[in-house]
This record gives sequence, structure tokens and C-alpha cells, in this order.
Amino acid sequence: MRDSARYAWWLLIFLFSLLILGNIALFWKLFRAPETQELSASNVRMGVEFQARYALALEQFGLGQATTRMALDAVFKSLDEAFAPYEATLYRAMLEGAFGVGDPQKTLQTLPDLPSESLTPTQRRWQAMRWQEAFSRPLKPEQVPPLLSALPDAPSALTSKLLEMALYRRAGDEAKVNALRESLGRAAGWAVITLGAVFGTVGCAGIGGVLIILFYLTRLPKLPARPAPNESPFVYDPLLWALAIFLLVMLNASALDYVLRDFSVDASNAIYLLAVLLPLMYLASLQRERDALGQIRWFEGAWWKQFGAGLAGYAAYVPFLGALLLLTLLLAPALPAEQTNPLGERAAGSRTTLQWLWIFTQAAVLAPIIEEFVFRGVLFKVLWQRTGRVWLSAFVSGYLFAVIHPQFLGGIFPITVLGAILALVYAHTRSLLPCILIHALHNGLITLMLWSAMG
Repeated sequence: MRDSARYAWWLLIFLFSLLILGNIALFWKLFRAPETQELSASNVRMGVEFQARYALALEQFGLGQATTRMALDAVFKSLDEAFAPYEATLYRAMLEGAFGVGDPQKTLQTLPDLPSESLTPTQRRWQAMRWQEAFSRPLKPEQVPPLLSALPDAPSALTSKLLEMALYRRAGDEAKVNALRESLGRAAGWAVITLGAVFGTVGCAGIGGVLIILFYLTRLPKLPARPAPNESPFVYDPLLWALAIFLLVMLNASALDYVLRDFSVDASNAIYLLAVLLPLMYLASLQRERDALGQIRWFEGAWWKQFGAGLAGYAAYVPFLGALLLLTLLLAPALPAEQTNPLGERAAGSRTTLQWLWIFTQAAVLAPIIEEFVFRGVLFKVLWQRTGRVWLSAFVSGYLFAVIHPQFLGGIFPITVLGAILALVYAHTRSLLPCILIHALHNGLITLMLWSAMG
């Protein structure tokens, strides 16, 4: 096994080189390509969805029609930035019909002549005729369900509900309209409360994090030269196969999924679980070794101390996160629009509670467990044992941790710092539980924030 460790080194060097070169090529392509508004528009759309939910929540909280109308006006102003004229006009008509403001029929009069994001002129005129008919012809409540199934797809799950409200309002079924408004308003209210709780939690953590950073810098606890000072610098090298297995599965996930889809199988979830289980099974097999590999303890210390270290570590990260996000906002005008966020992309395509639960499980449970084992428990430990330099190992492992998250320049710096802080927490506690907790808090709060805006 020790003889094969050098192959793991070369394989990882090759895989990380591919990732780094791929990122550099992507950065260069995006900087050289003509500027597009794809990502910026998607971010504005998220804002539009949240503003519409916010208007529903204000109505649910009983804060008055004037306050709700102000929130709706903000939505109307944002529509033209988020959508092409055709889609923006359609969205406006749905909002007007659902909230009983404006004149949807008049709004839709110009729909056939407006440019669309994806529809050809023929499709646009045909669908516009169907939308105009739906908002103009006399309706009875029993005609609404078949009409909804016959109309083209609405832009999102929220707009589907708004359309349903608008049509039942036109049909004169106020009881159904009120039931839909109550359901949407209750969900929107919880979304607003959740978002407020997320920002409140992060804000309190940031204040505490500043104090923790100052305390840490003034005391600067000394760390040993190596995690196993009495062992060879190469003793932990065989652990690298766990990271190699993880990367090989994840890098080939798209290809495997594409092949399996030819057999009508959506294997993306199974592949992700495979990437989680195989490295953990390999690491568990090493516990049978008689030397230092078999004596590794992944979790050490009292449970309350590990949880306390996790909370303190997350709080220490928040000030860095805030500063780096501010820097990203300042640099945003010079950056390409097509930055990516895999979590945001998956969230944007999720419309059911089950889909959101799976996203939360992936982001806040599975990803923290496996990534902490392979990056802090393996990569950082091996680098630390090899070099004897904890800070260097922390930042190198943190950067390589960021490389596997394709979030362009807006995410690579915060994730590198997150990886370095996770490594330092592991170095001080010798336990992965605080690192898993920090990682889970970070991903979980981001997922809750996305759900509040789009769920």
C-alpha cells in the first residue's frame, strides 16, 4: 500500500492540474467572450421572485394595501431587468390578475409583437393568442383546471400559482382565490421569517467572529510541527487514495450520467452517493492496519468541546466571508457575467419540497461529511505531515478545496479561506466533527437563503 502511494500523488497532481488549467481556460474564455447578461439576469430573477413573495407576506401579515402595493411596484420595476419584454409582460399580467391591480387584458395587448428569450416569432404569436384568450374570455370556476393544463408553462412555480389565482379571480371564485392567497402568503411569510433568521444568525456570528479572531491572534496557540511527529513524513500518504477516488467519481459524473440516461436512468444522485461512500469505505478499511494508519482517530475530545469549536470556527469565518463578498461586489463590474454557482443552479430548477430536501441533504449533510474527510482528514493531514508547516498546508489544501467548486472569481477566494480555516480548526482540535459542523452551517444557511428567495 505504501509503495502505491506515489501513484496516488501523481494521479492527484494530474487531476488537480486538469481542474486548475480548466478553470484558467474558462476564466480566459469568459473574459475574452462578448459580455452577456445570463447570470446577472438570473440573479435579478431571484430578486423578482423574492419581491413577489415579500408582497404576499406583507399581505399575509396584514400590513395594509399601500405597503403591499409598494412591494408590487418594486417587482414591476425589476421585471424588465430580469426578463425579455415578452416574458416580463406575461409575468406582469399574472401579477396584476392575482393581486387585482391594473388591467391584465390591456397589458397583454402588445404581447404578440414583443421579443422573447426562447420563442420563435411563430411560437410567440401562437402562445400570445392563447394567453390573451385566457385573460379575456368568460370563465366559470370548473373551466379553470383544464385551461391551466392547456396553457404553456409559466416561468416558475410561483407564477403558476399566481396564474391560478388570476384565473379563479376572473371566474368569480373568491373562496378559491382566498384559499390560494392564504396558502401562498403563509409560505411567503415563513420564507421572509427564515431569511431574517439567516441574516440575524450570520450577523451575530460575524460580531462574535471578530472577537474570536482578535483573541486567537493575541494568544496564537502553538501547534506541533507535524500531526504525528514520531512517524515518518510519508506515513499518511496512502490516505490520498480516498481523495483520488472521490475526484475520479466526481469528474466522471457527467459522463456516467449521460451514458446511463440512454437507458432512461437518471443516475446523478446515485453517482453522488457513490462518490461519498467509496472514499469512506476505503478509509474505514485502513483501520485494520497495525501501524499509524490503523491508529488514526477522526473524532477526538468531548462532544461539547467539539461543537463549541465548530461554532467558534464558523463565527471566525463570517468576517472574512463578509469582507471577501464586499470585495467581489466592488470587482463585479470588471468580472464576466457568466459566473456559476452549482447550488444556485440546482435550486433554480427545484419546484417540489422533495427536491429542496434532497438539495439540503446534499449541501448540509453529505457534502460536509465526505469533503471534510478527504480534504481535512486526508489532504491537509498528508501535507502537514510532509511539510511540517501547518499554515502553508492549510492554505494549499484550502485552495485545492476551492478548485473543485466551480464558482469563478466570486467564490474561489471565500472558499479558499473557508478551507484554510477548516484546516486550522482541525489542526487545533484533531477532530473532524467541528469541521463538519462549520461546513454544514455554511452550506445549510446558504440553502435556506436560496429557499427563502426561490422555494
